[in-house]
Amino acid sequence: MIAIISHPFRVSKESVFLAWKLLGSITLILFFRLSTYAQENVCNCSKNFERLIGKLETNYIAYQLIKNEIEKNYESHKFRFKTLAAETNDNNCTKLLQEFLSFFHDGHLFVSEYPDFPAADLEKTKAEIKQNMYDLNRMHPIGRSPIEGYWTDGQSKFVIVQNKNSNIPFEWVAIILETKDSTKKGEIKFAVDKSGNSWEGIYYTNAYAYRYVKITPYKENSILSVWGGILWGKLSGKDDSVYNPVLPTVKKIDNENVLLTIPSFLVDAKDFDKVLIENIETLLFANNLIIDIRGNTGGNGIYFNLMRLYYEKPAVSSRGLALSSADNITYFEKFASTRSGDPYVPVIKAMREKPGGIVAGPDFRDLGLTPEKTNIQKVVILTDRGNMSAAETFVLYSKAVSNKVITMGDNTGGVVDFNNINMIKIGCDKHGIYFGYPTYTLHDKVIEHGYNKNGIPPDVKIDSGVPDKIAFVLEYLKQK
Repeated sequence: MIAIISHPFRVSKESVFLAWKLLGSITLILFFRLSTYAQENVCNCSKNFERLIGKLETNYIAYQLIKNEIEKNYESHKFRFKTLAAETNDNNCTKLLQEFLSFFHDGHLFVSEYPDFPAADLEKTKAEIKQNMYDLNRMHPIGRSPIEGYWTDGQSKFVIVQNKNSNIPFEWVAIILETKDSTKKGEIKFAVDKSGNSWEGIYYTNAYAYRYVKITPYKENSILSVWGGILWGKLSGKDDSVYNPVLPTVKKIDNENVLLTIPSFLVDAKDFDKVLIENIETLLFANNLIIDIRGNTGGNGIYFNLMRLYYEKPAVSSRGLALSSADNITYFEKFASTRSGDPYVPVIKAMREKPGGIVAGPDFRDLGLTPEKTNIQKVVILTDRGNMSAAETFVLYSKAVSNKVITMGDNTGGVVDFNNINMIKIGCDKHGIYFGYPTYTLHDKVIEHGYNKNGIPPDVKIDSGVPDKIAFVLEYLKQK
């Protein structure tokens, strides 16, 4: 049985924006820098670490569920990082805290900075970037790395090349090729080194604020997922036109098959639905609908109108677990109402009656949709390791509401067992350190039967060596 939540992202638009903005503003001030200028010390890392520990152990449901099993390793891990925190420069504290949280292997658990940099610091960074401008005539990617090449974020063009500037202590740099502000051409956008399956380093905003960034290529290196909800799309050359890499696209392959590509769920629902409406005839008359979500790292639950195209039956809601704490009560109170059957009121009541205890989470109604009359006989959802969070709930919902749906490709990323992020500021006004954590579980058996360890497996595995996954799907559908 597929366990789901009927309303996986029941948060305000403002809360979603803040969470991504904060996550996108993670400023893990690294030991390497473009210059020697320093932020004044306004925080104490040992105190930040103690506050993080307190908030983690008080609020994080996963910790309470597995505390007995991990206690020895966790206490050893905590002791080691307590020592490191005492030795860590305040400007590097967030990096240390994030490394500490990696113990739990939960992509919905993080520490981020949303700093308020003084104008003078921004001007210093701008001056240094201007002093290290790149000659665009000498920027020629030759394919040494999966991230090398020409890219767009929907507004500007960039080129990623191997770095030759000794003032920049990174192997790869992204340089601005074209943008509305012509004075920025030739400026560095980010600088990164290889780190496992990703690249990490420093990213610069348009206002010259810097932050730690992790970049991962997906979908045969045709998209770049930039930590913070940013997506870059690959261009075949510097003369290619700019396109919006986050918007879905619809392509009629032939009279039988239609391809719907969804790079991200972090787009406005109205923009997402607009694409569906503009292509509604093509979608309605398709016999086979292929939905390619490879590289879609999540976002918001904006996919319910899409599911009406293949909806057959209600999705039975599974009730998860939540941890009683003052912070979590405050979180749920934001969404509670006086309407009959409100799913949050019973949670708040149970939390108040059982301080520090584990209680049943929100009890949502079963998901029922009004179906569209279509020709669709089969829906194939193409997945990969880049699919996380909302992309994973989309898979679970789709399979729950329709027997027409099969998944093909690779396992998803496994960031769905603990969800609905709350953000708590834990200190440092200037650095703006926030702790983000999930507030309740996907269902009440996530420890034994969850997806975070291995991801959601596909119904049909496609080997990573297959060069054309869409062609593989088409051949499969033809044979079936």
